[in-house]
This record gives sequence, C-alpha cells and structure tokens, in this order.
Amino acid sequence: MPSTIDPDLLPFVDALNEAWAEFPNLDRLPLAEQRAAAEQVRRRWTLGGPVMRRREDLTAPGPGRAVPIRLMSAADPGGLAPVFVYLHGGGFTTFSLDTHDRIMREYAARSGATVIGVDYALSPEQRFPTALHEVMAVLDWVTKTGQAQGIDPTRVAIGGDSAGANLALSACLMRRDEGNAPLSALLLAYGFFDDDFTGESHRDHGGPGKLLTSTELGRYLDNYLGPAPYPDDPLALPARAALHDLPPSFHIVAECDPLADSDRRIAERMAGAGNMVRCKIYRGATHSFLEAVSIAPIAERAVAESAAWLVERFSR
Repeated sequence: MPSTIDPDLLPFVDALNEAWAEFPNLDRLPLAEQRAAAEQVRRRWTLGGPVMRRREDLTAPGPGRAVPIRLMSAADPGGLAPVFVYLHGGGFTTFSLDTHDRIMREYAARSGATVIGVDYALSPEQRFPTALHEVMAVLDWVTKTGQAQGIDPTRVAIGGDSAGANLALSACLMRRDEGNAPLSALLLAYGFFDDDFTGESHRDHGGPGKLLTSTELGRYLDNYLGPAPYPDDPLALPARAALHDLPPSFHIVAECDPLADSDRRIAERMAGAGNMVRCKIYRGATHSFLEAVSIAPIAERAVAESAAWLVERFSR
C-alpha cells in the first residue's frame, strides 16, 4: 500500500492542484508564461513569516553575467554572521528567489545565519553546467568579499530543495575535486539527484495527478541536460558520483515523494563513504512540503529541526 499524505498537508496539496488546474496544457505554453504561472501558483505560500532586519538584492560576478542574489538576515549577530547559501527548486526550469522567499526567511530567522539566495540561470536557455558554475561563483564571492557584507567566510553552509539540492551537492563535489576544504554544512531537501524513475516511490507517488510526476521530472532533465541519453557527468546527476570527503549533511526526505527512494540511497551512500550524515524521513510528507510551513506542523518540524542542525554546525 502506498503511504498516505499527512492530513495537515492535504490543504496545501489541494490548493496547488487547484491552482495548477487554471493552466491547462501548461507544458505547451511559452516558457515565459510557464514561469509566470509557477510564480502565481506559489505566491500564497511565500506570504507571512519572519520579518528581516536586512533584505537586499545584489549581484555577484559570474562566469557570463552578474548573478542575482538576495541577502537576508533577521537580527544583528553582533559580529560576522554565518552564511547559508540557498538554491531554490523548480526542475532547473522555473521558480525564483520570490517563490522561495518565505523558506529562506524562515532559515535566516531560525539559524541566525545570513541567507544568500541565488537566482541561478534557468534551463533550457542555459543548460548544464551554467547554473552550477554560477553557484560556484557566488561561493567564491562569499569567500572574497563576505566580510564587507558582515558575513563570516569561514562558516558557510549550502543547501536547497529539489533541483537546488542537486546543485548544492554538485557544488560540494566540484569544490572537493578542486582541492578545497569542505564547507561547514550541506542541507538537502527532497533532492533531484538521478534519472532512474523506475523505483517504488516513483510508482506510488509519481503517477498522473500527483503533486510531482515522473513525467515532469523527465521533462525537467531534458531541459537541463538536453534530450536523453544524458551526459555521463556526476556533476549533472550526482547519484553517479563518488561521495567521499563531503561536508556534514542533513537530508530532508519526504515519504510521499517520487524522489524518496533516491534521496534515501544518497544519504546511505554518503554515510557509507565516511561522511557525517543525518537523514530524517518525514512520514506523510510530499515534495515541496516545506512551503507549507504556515499551516502544517510537519513542515514546521522539518524547518525547525534542520535549522537547529545548522546552528549546531555553525557553532563548530
């Protein structure tokens, strides 16, 4: 029997499904219209939440353009603040700093860190590895100019949800392979790490009518990597990577998510490679459930537990 969705999340799931239903044949619309629809559908879930002492849109020098970033902090740390670089989800194709503003503010308020959201280049206009190189450029900017922004370049965490988790893990792999020391922490929420859509979680939670379908995931990978067969590059699909010498990691696994099996495997492999791993499976949670923090105790618990873990990592 497939796992059942947490009752407190059902209003969130129903509201998203109803909102998406206003855009029939979404995948046939021009990309600009698809992205505008995604912003509209998610707007309700960005409202409310912590008020920031600082919320500033800046840019960091990138490989082909100035990369838009958003700095957010909830309180004066009385010194240099730790940093949490956050990468939004959206299948490498949609969503933005605005769709994930509430999540980033929650982490800023709860962790005491300055959160830096990255508005990385979207696909298919800019395919792999452009977004990853932009994330690396932002990390380089933090190292070189962080103190001028009141942030501590020696206490840097990175994380994200879904496609953002892919980019966060790949950035850590790329830093490792370049000979850099690991970052302070790595937070991975319902990550999109591979192209295997055949497992039990896809069968139970990725079919037609689900919040996120396996068909959508395949379309997103086609956008990001070009049509299959995909490049055999572990930085594109980090489930193919060797996973040693990585930062301590916190894994938010949503039980009712087509990506759940892959997320559990990644956590198990990272632990088996000698990394410090904390993996939490949230029973009854769906993909994107952190966005329901305003109404669902399970989302509140996941944000609180992962933020407390960040505080613990920054203190070390």
